[in-house]
Amino acid sequence: AGVPFLPTAKRFLDLRQERIFPTARHERIVAGLRFNSLFFREIPTLMPADSALKAIFTKTFVAVSLINMLGLAGYYAIFVVSTRFLSEAFHASTAVAGLATGIIMIGWLVGRFFTGSIVHTAGYRRVLFCGVVLYLLTNAAYFFADTLTLIFLVRFISGVAVGIVGTVTGTIVAVVVPSQLHGRGIAYFSMSTALSLCFGPFIGIALVDSLGYEGIFTIGTALAFANLLLIPFVSVTAQRKLDHHKLTMSDFIEPSLIPFSLFVCVVCLAWGNIQAFMAAYARAFDVVAAASSFFLVYAVAILLSRPFSGKIYDAHGAPVILYPALVLLAASLALLWNVHEGWAVLTAGALAGLGFGNFQSVAQVSAISMVTRERYAQATSTFYIFFDLGIGLAPYLAGYTAPTVGYDGVYGLNAVVVSLCIVWYAVLHLTGRLSKRPSLGQAVNIEAVK
Repeated sequence: AGVPFLPTAKRFLDLRQERIFPTARHERIVAGLRFNSLFFREIPTLMPADSALKAIFTKTFVAVSLINMLGLAGYYAIFVVSTRFLSEAFHASTAVAGLATGIIMIGWLVGRFFTGSIVHTAGYRRVLFCGVVLYLLTNAAYFFADTLTLIFLVRFISGVAVGIVGTVTGTIVAVVVPSQLHGRGIAYFSMSTALSLCFGPFIGIALVDSLGYEGIFTIGTALAFANLLLIPFVSVTAQRKLDHHKLTMSDFIEPSLIPFSLFVCVVCLAWGNIQAFMAAYARAFDVVAAASSFFLVYAVAILLSRPFSGKIYDAHGAPVILYPALVLLAASLALLWNVHEGWAVLTAGALAGLGFGNFQSVAQVSAISMVTRERYAQATSTFYIFFDLGIGLAPYLAGYTAPTVGYDGVYGLNAVVVSLCIVWYAVLHLTGRLSKRPSLGQAVNIEAVK
C-alpha cells in the first residue's frame, strides 16, 4: 500500500532484488502485470500512447487508408452486381459470368506482380497516381463497353489497377509507420478494407434496383475520382532507386517469403469459398436473411478486434495471434458445416471476422517484418499475390467437390484444411522460418515520420 504504480514487470524484478517486496507478493504483482499487459501495454514501453497514435495516424497514413477504402468500396459495389449485369445486359451464361470474375482476379495478380518492382524506380506517389487514374478510367469505361469482349477487357484492366493501388497503399503504410508499431499500424489500415467489404456490397445490392447498373457504375466512378483528390495528401520521403540492371524474379517478388506465402494461400482457400458459396449455401438451407448479414457481422468483428490484435502483435509477436485466429476460422467453417440455422450463420460470421480478419492483417505484417525496408514493396507484392491466388482458386477447386458433398460439405473440408494449416504454421514457426517482433524498447524517431 502506498507504493505508486510502476509500468513494467521488469521494474518489479529490480525491486525484488532490492528486497522492497516479499517474494510471494511480488510474484502476484508480476503475474497481474503480465496478464494486463497483454491488452494494455504500449510497445515500445518508453513511448506514450498519444505519441504512438501520432506516429501512426499521419496525413499520409490517413490519405492512403481512405484511398484503399473508397477504391475497394467501389470495386465491391460493382463486383456484387456484375454477374447479374452480364446475364441481363448481355444474356451471358453463368459460366461466362464466372469467367469475367476470374479475369478481374488475373488482372489483380498482374498488377501486384509488377508493382513490387516499379515502385522503387518510379516513386510511390507516382505509381499510386497512375493506378488511381487507371482505375478511374476503367470504371468510367463501363458506360461505353457494349460488347462482352470490351467488358472482359475493362474488367482485366480494372483488376490491374486495383492490384497496383492495393500494393502501393500497403507498401506506403509499411514505410511511414515505425517498425515497432507495424502491428497496430497495419491493423488500423486493414480496417479500411473491412469497411469497404461492409459498405461496398451494401451499396451494390441495396441500390441496384433503384439506381440501375449505370447508377452503380456512377458511384464507383465517383469514389475513384475522390481517390484522385486524395493523392496530394500522400507524401513519402523514401528515395527512388535508379539502379539499371538485368531484371530477375527477385525484382518482382521476395523469394524468401514463398514458404510463408504458400501457407497463406492455402488458408485463403477457406475465405475464398465463404465468399463464393455463401449465397448458394443460404438458398440451399433457407438462411437467406441471416446470410445477408454475414459480412456485416464479419466487418463489425474486425473493427472491434483489430486495434487489440495489433497491440498484442507489437507486444508478443505473431504466433499469439495467428494460432487462435486459425482455430476461430476452423470453428466458423465447422459451424457452417454442422448447424444450418440462422444464429449459426451469424455466429460463424463473427468467428470468421475474429479469425480470418485478424489472420489477414497479422500475416501481412509478419511478411513485411521478414525483410529489410528496401524490400517492403516486393514483400507486399508477394504476400498479396499468394493471398489473392488462394481466394481466386477456391471456387474453381471447390466446384469439383460441391456437387458431391454439398455447400456445407465444402465448408467442412475447408475446416479440416485450416486445422492442418495450424500444424503447418507450427512447423514454420519452430524451424525458424518466421521473423520475430521488433526488439522491445527500441526508440522511435517521431520527428522522422512524415
